[in-house]
Amino acid sequence: MAIQSMMKKMKPRIIALLTDFGGKDYFVASLKAVILSINPRVEIVDISHEVEAYNRLEAAFLLKAVAPYFPQGTIFLAVVDPGVGSDRKIILVKGKKHFFVGPDNGLLIPAAEEEGLIEVRELRAEKYFLPSWSRTFEGRDKMAPAVAWLSRGVPFESFGPIAASFEKLVFPEPSFLPLEIRAEVIHSDRFGNLITSIPVQPFLDWFKKKKESALILSSRKRRWPLQYVPAFAYGLSHQPLILPGSSGFMEIGWKEASAASHLRIRPGDKITIKMVKSKKSLNKNVGK
Repeated sequence: MAIQSMMKKMKPRIIALLTDFGGKDYFVASLKAVILSINPRVEIVDISHEVEAYNRLEAAFLLKAVAPYFPQGTIFLAVVDPGVGSDRKIILVKGKKHFFVGPDNGLLIPAAEEEGLIEVRELRAEKYFLPSWSRTFEGRDKMAPAVAWLSRGVPFESFGPIAASFEKLVFPEPSFLPLEIRAEVIHSDRFGNLITSIPVQPFLDWFKKKKESALILSSRKRRWPLQYVPAFAYGLSHQPLILPGSSGFMEIGWKEASAASHLRIRPGDKITIKMVKSKKSLNKNVGK
């Protein structure tokens, strides 16, 4: 009766899911089934289940990009877990605004540090796991019940001890040279836009010094003329564009088409953006 009374008084809480599970199998539905069995009043939001398999960096980018827009107290369950079943820890992270739960492989930390990381704990309290669990699906058997119990008001401290250490994942740092930027593609979105590791403001500071110069994009020994635009509407339709992205990183796009398909560039590829003095020198440097 006490639990039922508490549940009636509780406001619905949000649990947001991010995985590389895809939509073909029963995996995502299993997470939701476990959560709803423990807390039927919770609201579940899907961030994405189409993260490239095992790609922690892409998952960390998506989580960092979306977390600031969720209400206070949202619980994020992020499961991209190449080390499932090993001795890697499962952690719970308390930020200034949200909670984050997932494997200790770094993917939770950029989002938590962005808002202010307060505390990290190991998930060890087995009473918050399913009664029987598999070493190949700890997202369902350990993490999902933990976030459900957390959403019901179980204190953060109850799930396990403070983590003596935890893994950090750092986004690739671009190299800024006077006439060149060397960077990496960290995500390709649904439209084929390539999100780079180049933060917007440092790029704009670099670009405005020689705004009259032309740009060349290079990757895998191929080169293309590259046009800077403030938005897609201003771009030419026959060449790649570079523009400030909504995530805070520069994006390489193609007007009303997929830059990823046109350029055959994917997440993890290295890119170089080079300034040349004129269109004449641009023509000498592309098409090779």
